[in-house]
Amino acid sequence: MGISTYAWGINASTPIITSPPSWISAIQLPPTATSWASYAAVGIVGYVSLCSALRFTRIKRLKRKLGFTDRASLSRMTIEEAQAIAKHAMYYEFPIFYDLSLRFALLKTYAVKNVAKTLVSVSDLAKTEQAPKRYLLLLFAQFRPHDDEFLKAVARMNFLHAPYIKSGKILNEDLLYVLWASMAEPVRFMRLYEWRALTDMEHAAVGALWKHIGDLMGIDYEVELGRNTWADGIEFMDHVTAWASAYEDKYMHPYPEVRKLGEVLMDLLLTSYPKFARPMTHQISLVLTGDRMRHAFGFPEPGVAITQFTYTLLLGRMLAMRFLSLPRFFPVSNLSEPDPKTGRMYHYQYMKEPWYNPPTWKARWGLEAWFFWIFGGILPGDKGAALKPEGFLFTDIGPKYRMGKGSEEIAKAGHLGKLRAADESPFTVIKKA
Repeated sequence: MGISTYAWGINASTPIITSPPSWISAIQLPPTATSWASYAAVGIVGYVSLCSALRFTRIKRLKRKLGFTDRASLSRMTIEEAQAIAKHAMYYEFPIFYDLSLRFALLKTYAVKNVAKTLVSVSDLAKTEQAPKRYLLLLFAQFRPHDDEFLKAVARMNFLHAPYIKSGKILNEDLLYVLWASMAEPVRFMRLYEWRALTDMEHAAVGALWKHIGDLMGIDYEVELGRNTWADGIEFMDHVTAWASAYEDKYMHPYPEVRKLGEVLMDLLLTSYPKFARPMTHQISLVLTGDRMRHAFGFPEPGVAITQFTYTLLLGRMLAMRFLSLPRFFPVSNLSEPDPKTGRMYHYQYMKEPWYNPPTWKARWGLEAWFFWIFGGILPGDKGAALKPEGFLFTDIGPKYRMGKGSEEIAKAGHLGKLRAADESPFTVIKKA
């Protein structure tokens, strides 16, 4: 027998209530899944909008501050302004890929005939155990053009080149090509792989800074390019780029010396990673090297699958940086300021061996250090004094047999600062020493 309506206190003739009492309506029910999805969508859109807005704030502010609002204004850019703009790009906007582009620029110069022959015959770059320390040569964004350190860096580079220039092993055209690679690769890398390309102001600044460095190196532009004046850094870089293409046609081929360097440098790259990651790293490196350099170094062509995978990774990073990452609020520097007492500088980033890295607590116990240690990497301090953890002087840079030499040239570096004033354009005719 069923339960009677009387037992519930309800008469059979009483109508059933179809709407809840007012006290039930007053209760706030939890949001539905649809509501949460709406909130999440609004939050994501807001965060992406915030990232997009802030991403461009710093470069817009710098452009307004310096007044480089159009192409015509770039012709008045001074060497001090050019260096400041390049430093901003390297330290705030693109620290990882800017540094990588300079390393790649060095790699590109090793693939040409005269440079490779000279390096194999006299340099440590053909020796796996010495090659890592040479990644310190292109750090001109660290110092202002009239700082002692900037001038000493140029003086050291001139000292290392001088014997080979005198003997005819390094030609004026070789120096110009090295200069071109150093300024063109950052522009190319940012355009292809970063979250945005360089602005015209940044593009012009990189060209202008390296034009000034080329002047201090004594490069004769007129011999190679037929002129020595340009309106701005963009015009200069475009002119040298057209010339560099013909230079590569002539000299970037699989000579024995080039292939020898390719073997050493690829080994250096691969042994910087854990064994399980080396096959993939090798294939990705072949993709980024490009057809012409692969041919010169004797590297095989990568397959379609790894090529697609590599560019998918790069595209994913690009989109994440552009839409999901807030801009850096602090600069990223791989080089310390000179020690006030010793003048030595530390280098904080390394691939295989920690040359000039101080054995600080972070360097030996931080998250990155644990990663290196787990996969068998070398930490700062592991090899004692062999990798110079006390830092470096400019006289330390170069082949082992020339370390400690050239102090007189370094001491005279100040004369380079007299060739052009800080507030001059790099495209004014340089004064004779």
